[in-house]
Amino acid sequence: MKRLPITTLSHFVIGYMILAFGWWSFHLWKQNNRVFERDKTIVALRYPNQDPLYIEDYTIAQKNWESGRRMVIAEGLFFTACLVWGLWVIRRSAAREVSLARQRRNFLLSITHELKSPIASLRLVLETLLRRTLTPEQRNPLLSNGLKDADRLQSLVESLLLAARLEDNWRPLHEPVDFAALAEELVNSLRVRFPDAEFRLKIPAKLPPVQADKMGLTAIAQNLMENAVKYSPEGSTIELSAEHTNGKFRMKVADQGQGIPDAEKQAVFEKFYRMGNEETRDSTGTGLGLYIVNQVLKAHGGSVSVADNIPKGTVFTVEIG
Repeated sequence: MKRLPITTLSHFVIGYMILAFGWWSFHLWKQNNRVFERDKTIVALRYPNQDPLYIEDYTIAQKNWESGRRMVIAEGLFFTACLVWGLWVIRRSAAREVSLARQRRNFLLSITHELKSPIASLRLVLETLLRRTLTPEQRNPLLSNGLKDADRLQSLVESLLLAARLEDNWRPLHEPVDFAALAEELVNSLRVRFPDAEFRLKIPAKLPPVQADKMGLTAIAQNLMENAVKYSPEGSTIELSAEHTNGKFRMKVADQGQGIPDAEKQAVFEKFYRMGNEETRDSTGTGLGLYIVNQVLKAHGGSVSVADNIPKGTVFTVEIG
């Protein structure tokens, strides 16, 4: 037996409630009028030669009649407001569920692709080494590629674990962090993974240490830099800059990629969210990078914002302090 969608069932229930309440309101309205007409008849029979406007029983009956009308109107308005609010909540919840289902589907597709590629590459390397006798000149490039794929898998697992910890009330361990050294180490590792990208550092030589969780700060810089590379053309410049002003640490990552539409500038920080369709998207990723950035910064009491780069691309600005 085919099950009705929850939204259709909800609309049916709400429609039934509206009809039922309308029916009972109509009968209450008529009952209130009948009671008033009865009271007027009783007053007329009891005081046949007097003006009803000066009879206390008539005044009481009229007040009860008016009070009954106000009650029906007030309850009708309140009930209608509750139904409208309930319908809005249901529609919002349904839209959120659809969005979450789409994001989960995208995540499964992306994580499958992210795992499949390096595993297949590692398998090919191992099979080649097992089945063939290679010279050192032939073997070393294969081993180097295998290590890159292993690093890619390790990075993916660490991202998944960090995302899970962030949902479990993760708290940063603050310590003085030399961001200049951290950035230099990060860029060196990225140059190995992305040899076609051009990285530019603009960090003052005497930048004060940053009071932050070192692992968290590394995750922020790494995810922003990797995100910039993925969505930028080959050979374009990725710029990482940092400064310390007014007691705050500020870091910027600027790329020359496709940019982010204004309507999606906040959505990109949602879990599993990725621009475009998973089947047609060229860039790799799981939709966790910017989510991790945002959650780590919230734990630090910091913030992240996104703006358009000039003439093209995106600039992510991070503030801590």
